[in-house]
Amino acid sequence: MQVNVATLLQERVGSSRELEIHGETIAVESFDYRRSLNGHLNLLRSERGVIAHLRAHFDVALECARCLDPFDDKINVEFHEEYILGSPHPITGELPEPADDDLLIDEHWHLDLSEAVRQYELSAVPMIPLCKPDCLGFVDVVPTESSPLKSADDRWSKLSGLAIRLHEEESNGAPEA
Repeated sequence: MQVNVATLLQERVGSSRELEIHGETIAVESFDYRRSLNGHLNLLRSERGVIAHLRAHFDVALECARCLDPFDDKINVEFHEEYILGSPHPITGELPEPADDDLLIDEHWHLDLSEAVRQYELSAVPMIPLCKPDCLGFVDVVPTESSPLKSADDRWSKLSGLAIRLHEEESNGAPEA
């Protein structure tokens, strides 16, 4: 999602704009990343460019860490990032010295929120995503003595005893929580 900030860059430091975002598509082609974004964006003119304050949410496809089933989850991101002028200021001609990790306003006076959203999503996704809080995982797959591993292919049935023994050794005989 690109926002034209040409007018804001011609105003004094401290000027601001507010935008509501409804179903805007953001994309980072190099990462094959695409999301539909909803939220609120506040832009504030700074000495070096524009500070973007974004509060947004979107759906993301995840895989449950316990049962490995795919599920959709809503991710919330919020950030303040300063976008630095990438070409000389339209009135003063000043060009701040950017650092390697600075987000830049392009030569057409657009700032692109896509890469910042992608990076903040990476930190917002749960480390152990669960399809539901009480997901039991592979209930039908983990064998017990009372219900040995059932295999669709009988050639593997002789390994069910080994699976039970390995499961017991792994848990040291302690009952599961």
